[in-house]
Amino acid sequence: MTERSDADERQVQLALDTGAPRAVVTSRIGTVTSSACSTGATLRSGDVVARVDGAPVITLASDVPLWRDLALNDAGDDVRGLQRALNAGGAGLSVDGVLGKATLHAARRFLVDRGVHRDELPDAVVPRAPFGWVPAVENTVRTCTAVVGAPVGPDGVLVELPAELRGARIDSVPVDPVPGERQLRIGRTMAAVDASGVVSSSEALAAVAALPEYAATVASADGVPTLPVTWSLRRPRTVQVVPPTALFAIEGNRACVQPTRGDPIDVEVLGSELGQSFVRAPDGRTLDRLRAVPDRTRSCR
Repeated sequence: MTERSDADERQVQLALDTGAPRAVVTSRIGTVTSSACSTGATLRSGDVVARVDGAPVITLASDVPLWRDLALNDAGDDVRGLQRALNAGGAGLSVDGVLGKATLHAARRFLVDRGVHRDELPDAVVPRAPFGWVPAVENTVRTCTAVVGAPVGPDGVLVELPAELRGARIDSVPVDPVPGERQLRIGRTMAAVDASGVVSSSEALAAVAALPEYAATVASADGVPTLPVTWSLRRPRTVQVVPPTALFAIEGNRACVQPTRGDPIDVEVLGSELGQSFVRAPDGRTLDRLRAVPDRTRSCR
């Protein structure tokens, strides 16, 4: 007898509810003097995506885009988002939504480390100009719009990102799934999904939207885009592997098996694959040796 882990994996299609394309925008005015953008590449929070008149534009994944210069003791959701973004890089700040001295120093160090000149940093102020907002810590580039040697466009767009992912759900939920909390796997990325097949948490949607597979699917879709994913148990179950011939008196998902010694046992049949059947004995106990050709005259019920 052998045991294996079984996550009841099913291949499904994830239907994507998308909005308009998003962009990395700068408030700097001038000529694009360099660009680190590459179509299909990953753009991370904290990257210098371009330089305008030699001054860096730095991506920042904050809760809300920075919309103002921040002075000492300013407060608001933009400050809270800045604190969380800096903490993602190890700043260790208290996320209280107030620009105290610790947040000010961490933000200024973040900017200087990425090439912002100290004379561009007024005393006790975090300027808005060096930042370009991104929606996630990692983002896939859809299109590079900044052209080196050309002026920044009137809309300030440097990079186009894939469309916003507003929601996602399994197109057709498989029948008779194994009970239990489930998840989706796209490549190495996991996303939580509810019992009806809906991805609803903002964290899970952000993780899906940051994938290169998402960007490619949305860009090429004709109609509602769908993404192939694996739907599986969040906590795999342990099953025992038996030859199909060991099962008899099969009724629905129940069957009998016969140990080499003792009476037949009623087991739950959990599935089969490549000439193997997966079963679970009552109370999860481990089955010992079974007869591959049982005595079918002896019932387990």
